[in-house]
Amino acid sequence: MTAKEKVFYPVRVIFDRRFNPTYKNKLAEYVASLCEDGSSILDVGCDDGTVADMMMKINPTVKIIGIDIQANRPSKIPRKIYDGKRIPYPDNSFDTVMVLDVLHHTKDILPVLKEINRVARKNIIIKDHMTYGRFSRGLISFADYISNAPYGIKCAFNFPSFERWKSYFDQLGLRIVERPRNLRFGPGINERYHPIFKLEKVSIEFAK
Repeated sequence: MTAKEKVFYPVRVIFDRRFNPTYKNKLAEYVASLCEDGSSILDVGCDDGTVADMMMKINPTVKIIGIDIQANRPSKIPRKIYDGKRIPYPDNSFDTVMVLDVLHHTKDILPVLKEINRVARKNIIIKDHMTYGRFSRGLISFADYISNAPYGIKCAFNFPSFERWKSYFDQLGLRIVERPRNLRFGPGINERYHPIFKLEKVSIEFAK
């Protein structure tokens, strides 16, 4: 444990015991509701696979495997470690690819999203952050730092506006088909800054 992790250890205990269980349960419920029965799903940045495991308990007909750039903790689902650039699967390998609270940790979202789009056959599900100006950017940056520092996770603070998210989707020929509202992740989490997008693959010409 690093010196910084030691300083933040009490915060980590609170997150592990109070915040994370509620948040992950809610996230699993919301995302599972967007997945079709019998879907094959890839979880990009799955960590230890907790949310994916919860989703398969909610809907036992879906099959989820994961990829991540690290293996700090044992995984509850089958997991491959990769370089964070090239996803180690062929084109159109999965009915759905989900990426939950991961993209804002990357310096450049579009190349990562492009790879996700390559291996997705039908849909992409994204849960991430969204800003509405300087105040919200500062607020989300602070919250992101506090929630990641106890685990030694570096922050890129890459929080697009809705317009920037939409621009990414349009460039890749992705259309928003569902965006759940009235999300209740837990105390202190405003759904305004924590969107979930279900995207459908369409032709780039149609998207324009």
